[in-house]
Amino acid sequence: MPCATPFPDPRVAQEFLSRADSLIIGCGVTRTRAGHSALLSIIKNCKVPIVADAESLHALASKPNATDGKRILLTPNAGEFQVLTGKAWPSSRTERTIAASSLARQYSATVVVKGAEDFISDGRRTVIDHAGSPYMTKGGYGDLLAGAAGALLARGHTPFESAKAAAYIIGRAGEIVSKKLGESMLASDVLEMLPAVIHHTQH
Repeated sequence: MPCATPFPDPRVAQEFLSRADSLIIGCGVTRTRAGHSALLSIIKNCKVPIVADAESLHALASKPNATDGKRILLTPNAGEFQVLTGKAWPSSRTERTIAASSLARQYSATVVVKGAEDFISDGRRTVIDHAGSPYMTKGGYGDLLAGAAGALLARGHTPFESAKAAAYIIGRAGEIVSKKLGESMLASDVLEMLPAVIHHTQH
């Protein structure tokens, strides 16, 4: 749903959501109090599975209980992890595993903390996804992950399974593209590789 305004109108969103199978929310929203209020309203009234990314994470940081009872996946990077928890993303793999699990429990959600390794947890189970490329640090890769996870949620997969599959698919596509294009690769190049990766994964 493209927005001609700095943030989505909850009434318009509700109309669209009546025909939707999942919601991806937060990307491209301007950081204002009114924007955060709109995002929280949409999440609160949403009946379908949710991927909360970007600015919606900043909104949720002020109201962690807004995720209660929701089928929701949070997709923070290290900076957004700090916004959500008030703590810096740890440096060791063991501490990151614990931190991801703690974040998931705090927000009653599944989380994928994005980085060179993605840490995925639902508060009970935590896995680390190693697929990816060091060149995947430009804008757009987080949007690909959110989009892939949202598509998987729409097909009926759980937030945890959707996060695991999306992280692998995006990471694997990034590995393939990085071998061809190296540092010049863009998120749009990875997007074009997704059908081939999905086809290979299914066979």
